[in-house]
Amino acid sequence: MPSSIKSKVAHLCPYLSQIKPYTQQETFLDYLVNHYALMAMNKGTIDHARHMTKLLKSDFPTLPTLIVQRLKELRDTNRNF
Repeated sequence: MPSSIKSKVAHLCPYLSQIKPYTQQETFLDYLVNHYALMAMNKGTIDHARHMTKLLKSDFPTLPTLIVQRLKELRDTNRNF
């Protein structure tokens, strides 16, 4: 494996590795909240998460508030380690 690939694999964001495809085992709103909260935890994808949240706000008015709550949960969980 080339060294450039190894370095990228070694620094995979732990939050982005938690993103899973939608499986209908949860509501779509819950899926979106978790998906974009995890994306917001990575500095490389936070702008995309912000952009998509703004676009989806008309269809899901509570989405930004729920994402903020999920981010607080993720940060609190991260502090306990």
